[in-house]
Amino acid sequence: MGEVTLHHLRKTAARDTEEYVFSQLIPYIGNKRKLLDIIHQAIKLTNIENGTFVDLFSGSSVVSRFAKKLGFRVLSNDWEPYSEQIAIGTVVLNEMPKFENFGGIEKVFDLLNNVVPVEDYVTKHLCPTDDEKLDHEKDRLFFMRKNGMKIDAMRELISKWVEEHKISQTEFSYLMASLLYSVSYVSNTSGVFKGFHRGWGGSNGTAQYRICSDISLKPPILFNNDKNNISIREDAGVLVNRLTEILGKIPDIIYLDPPYNQHPYGSNYHVLNSITLWDKPDFPEKITRGTKSAIRLDWRTERKSAYNSRPKAVQEFQELIDNISSKFILTSYSTEGNIPLNEMMKILGSKGTLRVVKREYVRYRVSPTRLSPKPRNVEFVIITDTNGKPESKEIIDSIIADIISIDSEIRS
Repeated sequence: MGEVTLHHLRKTAARDTEEYVFSQLIPYIGNKRKLLDIIHQAIKLTNIENGTFVDLFSGSSVVSRFAKKLGFRVLSNDWEPYSEQIAIGTVVLNEMPKFENFGGIEKVFDLLNNVVPVEDYVTKHLCPTDDEKLDHEKDRLFFMRKNGMKIDAMRELISKWVEEHKISQTEFSYLMASLLYSVSYVSNTSGVFKGFHRGWGGSNGTAQYRICSDISLKPPILFNNDKNNISIREDAGVLVNRLTEILGKIPDIIYLDPPYNQHPYGSNYHVLNSITLWDKPDFPEKITRGTKSAIRLDWRTERKSAYNSRPKAVQEFQELIDNISSKFILTSYSTEGNIPLNEMMKILGSKGTLRVVKREYVRYRVSPTRLSPKPRNVEFVIITDTNGKPESKEIIDSIIADIISIDSEIRS
């Protein structure tokens, strides 16, 4: 099995690293970037090398990239449009697109970075009228106006190239992967688009170095695993029924990282979906009652997830596991997830023998000044060997007791 060198997470930012797995990785709640060590342990315990790896809830794509670097053929799936484009642009592609209609990749990025700013959807709806004179009652402050105009111009130009058939679908995704990361980088948020800071960087002026910088695009770093990698955007519960058909064989490993809590990704990252779809949803240009964050409404209809509901999550997970065909199932979860620990273990234990790798994890915080009531919890990966017999109640109880014991020792 190939090895992946984990770069220093604090010293090397996603913007500057040359390491494929972490380069241009969008900031993401639930991002498994800091948990790749235990995911790697779990993968090694399967003793599978160079097989197929299905990342069923791919999100930022970090686990898909990690599996790709280890030598797996990767199928990356997520229900969010922005995630699909990131996966095509960074996981499916093995080599940089040629952009033959422009004379190469450098010319394309030069055109985008030097495009004449325009006032379009992002500028009108998500930026202030004046970067220096903010009206906190009326202005949305997701981006500085100067960056909003560049985002609009870049996205319009990419759309024009699609309409004129100057770029292919994969070339589009490669450009979108770069744009979505850069949009996140200059956003006046802590990574989630449910709201924005009051003023640039909030009262403390946090991260003004990036928020106030000029947006620019860089070609995403790619890695060639010489395999036919796949990206799909489908409901995970539906997709599992077709995986063997799509891959031509039963998957070796299916990795599950379902949403943990009540916060839907479609509303947390609505700005990235709007820039991806470029459908310019109908919202007042300035703040009105109930439209401060301009959250598009399709997260409630097209992309609503049962995993965001405590009553529905268990049933959804049960059905998913019942329908999975795979040699191994790796499930990432936390002691604070919507699915109770005993329910999750019972469901997975009914599918085969269980092993667990685990460790304490520093919880996501919206800002350094807003501490979580419990700053750490236990994150774990459950390895289910579906070729084994259903797990005994004694082993399941022992696993649960061990995790609860570690969790109870963590000070609030």
